[in-house]
Amino acid sequence: MIPFINTHTHKFITSNSIGIFNLSYDDIPDVKYCSFGMHPWDLGKYSENEYMIKLKQYCIEHIIIAVGEIGIDRAIEYPVEKQVEVFKQQQLLAEKYSLPTIIHSVRSWSDLISLRIELKSTIPWIFHGYSGNLVVAKQLISKGCYLSFGPQLMNNAKIQTVFKNISLDRIFLETDASNEKIENIYKKAAYLHHICIDKLKKQIESNFISVFGDISV
Repeated sequence: MIPFINTHTHKFITSNSIGIFNLSYDDIPDVKYCSFGMHPWDLGKYSENEYMIKLKQYCIEHIIIAVGEIGIDRAIEYPVEKQVEVFKQQQLLAEKYSLPTIIHSVRSWSDLISLRIELKSTIPWIFHGYSGNLVVAKQLISKGCYLSFGPQLMNNAKIQTVFKNISLDRIFLETDASNEKIENIYKKAAYLHHICIDKLKKQIESNFISVFGDISV
């Protein structure tokens, strides 16, 4: 049976799903699929150098399957220029070790589109908890990016409209830090695209394999 795939979570992964668990700096990486990276909110709270040393170690030792979540957040007070600098450092490691990137973006779509062009990045970028509009969604997809939809898909009309108007071969689903069940998000996603859950599960499994490699439950 194809599992539910939770592309980005900070919570315990249920038995009928597989997921990419987002490691914090102090977490012990003892789950099968992990991501790790310096979130914009961690800037100024932790040593950037120590974070980068740990990130490089995790890349070399194949502990993680994605770098992230990393990104740019214009809703926080930390200088954007410094956020960009740290983002670039981590993105270069992702490129070096051919790891997809899970992106955190708040009011920074144009910044990140420009950075993808500037860095000539060819690895997949997954914009988690996508909250932008349809125009931005299509721009990101045209640059080779994926969009991951979370709990907002359940009741946010704007996000539902975006989701219904993009191809399923560029989407993922996630629970992020919420208590929402990934099964419920799948049910809503299938309803919005007028397909059965099994067909949706097959498509997201195919997307996952394309980006991260074969699945082992």
